[in-house]
Amino acid sequence: MSGMEDNHIDDLIAKLSAGTLTEKELAVLIDWYNSFDDTHAVLQGGGEESAEQLKARMHVWLMERIRPKPRRSVYVRLLPYAAAVLLAAVAIGYFADKRLTNTVATEQFAQDIAPGGNRATLIFADGRQVALSEEQEGIVVGDAVTYTDGSMLLDGQDIRSVHRDAVDLVLATPKGGTYQVMLPDGTLVWLNAASTLKYPTKFTESERVVELTGEAYFSVKRLAAADSLGGKRVSIPFKVLANGQEIEVLGTEFNIAAYSEDAEMKTTLVSGKVKVVTRNQAKVLHPGQQASLSAGRIRVETVETAPYVAWKEGRFHFQRTPLEDILKQISRWYDVDVVYRKDVPQETFSGKVKRNVSLMGVLNILQLSTIDIKLEGRTLIVD
Repeated sequence: MSGMEDNHIDDLIAKLSAGTLTEKELAVLIDWYNSFDDTHAVLQGGGEESAEQLKARMHVWLMERIRPKPRRSVYVRLLPYAAAVLLAAVAIGYFADKRLTNTVATEQFAQDIAPGGNRATLIFADGRQVALSEEQEGIVVGDAVTYTDGSMLLDGQDIRSVHRDAVDLVLATPKGGTYQVMLPDGTLVWLNAASTLKYPTKFTESERVVELTGEAYFSVKRLAAADSLGGKRVSIPFKVLANGQEIEVLGTEFNIAAYSEDAEMKTTLVSGKVKVVTRNQAKVLHPGQQASLSAGRIRVETVETAPYVAWKEGRFHFQRTPLEDILKQISRWYDVDVVYRKDVPQETFSGKVKRNVSLMGVLNILQLSTIDIKLEGRTLIVD
């Protein structure tokens, strides 16, 4: 099965878990199930087999093929067999009465919370704030500020009403919000939830500097200017200042996670070259490398970049990710708090889930582990 087909099945399973799967989509999942089981399942009414017989046969088929996973490292591969566990856990209820039910979700998650979306505020240096449209994905900054579809947000007179020259702007996303911005130099920035990006409406000819709190993905445009001495073209550096570190780039794509509550700040390089600088160290990164900053020290390692940039594509991508880190991502995206009644569980989790799934959909997948999670109001209680 191709990667695109894998993702499609992942999405259908997540929708099934969230209780939003249609009968037509369920039929697609059953066809997928049938590709592994030669006795073939059918929707109720599509054959002589009773719902109870079908439930029993599916259960036997799954139990013969699923091996228990270690408590300390829970891997949810989704395809082929772990996905069938989730399919059976929810779909068996569907076969019984032709509607989607989930006992665990019903008991523990009596309410549900919608996923985040396009939400952000544009803040001026004088404190003025403009709430950005949730129908738009981003803004473009230049002589004026427009949305990505070209519609006007602020014209040049609005921008210069306080300052004659360049104006400092701040793009701020709340919990449950993401937004994009094209900077005056053509650089694209995707801002993750609970983050801020400070930037000018016009860069100087010597350097381009922005300030980040939280997480953002950068696609930096390479620019050059004439050298005032020799007339030669020299590259204009792009710098990101983030919680005590400086990332210098010329033209590249990379992700920075610099949330103040995290023990480490991570810079993950997708392409090009960047230099991570602190007061005492400077490290150059090459594609596929990640710099982790903790206690003033930089540690560089080679990583698979996909899990660290998946949020930009609208996905959670967990790869042996500690539960605490997973719940931090969930907290920011669904705007919920997390409370641990006991010690933080040390399990890890692997799998992919689309971020447009409701909170219940994500938590239903996590219920495959041995962790007990309850939702009370907008607080996740972990026992």
